[in-house]
Amino acid sequence: MPSWITHLVTANKIKQECEKNEFIFANIMPDILEGHNVKKVSKIITDYQTHYPHIKTINGITIPLPNIYKFKNEYKEKMKNPIIKGYYCHLLTDYFWNDYTYKNYFEKFDKEKDLIKIKLNNGKTEIVHWNDAVKIKQQDFSNFTKYLKNNEKIVIPYYSNNITKYSEELKEFKFTKEDIENTIIFIQNMIQRNENEDKYEDNYIIFKKEELIENFKNCIKFIDEKLKE
Repeated sequence: MPSWITHLVTANKIKQECEKNEFIFANIMPDILEGHNVKKVSKIITDYQTHYPHIKTINGITIPLPNIYKFKNEYKEKMKNPIIKGYYCHLLTDYFWNDYTYKNYFEKFDKEKDLIKIKLNNGKTEIVHWNDAVKIKQQDFSNFTKYLKNNEKIVIPYYSNNITKYSEELKEFKFTKEDIENTIIFIQNMIQRNENEDKYEDNYIIFKKEELIENFKNCIKFIDEKLKE
């Protein structure tokens, strides 16, 4: 899944007319209650509840992708709500990056041994265990996150009563005021931490930096088009 910084930078570039602060915060919301980043949350909810997963097979690999059509159909009358709209954009971002990655770089090699063939940016392929393939993918995305942090504008959301108010229209689960406040503190600390911890190095394994930059732009276009539907 894309990092929170990727979601924040993406949110800042999306064309939207709703309240910007609430919209940007909502681009993080699907991940909050999973408890991976913000440890102090009111409840733990799995991504099967937060990301509307739809099981899809790509190149022999079965993975859950956000069911963006289910979410849009459920909330199509409430897309002017910045929380609903931002939440939808988060799911669109996850869908875009995961769909692109698995279609172009991953292929099932041996189902019984859980081996995956991955394409490398040097033109070669490599057979690795599924867990190792995911680690390599995440390593590339982590490096690109550092690139975005160093080269793009990141808007840090702030607490507002409107976040709580607009969030009430989410049907599946509820966020407390403390969930929202603790998330904003986490984001502030994440953005403001020592730059040496986020030193960018151009050492990708699967992707190329230029490709990721181009696909970041394509992701923005993809989201803008989906919002017009």
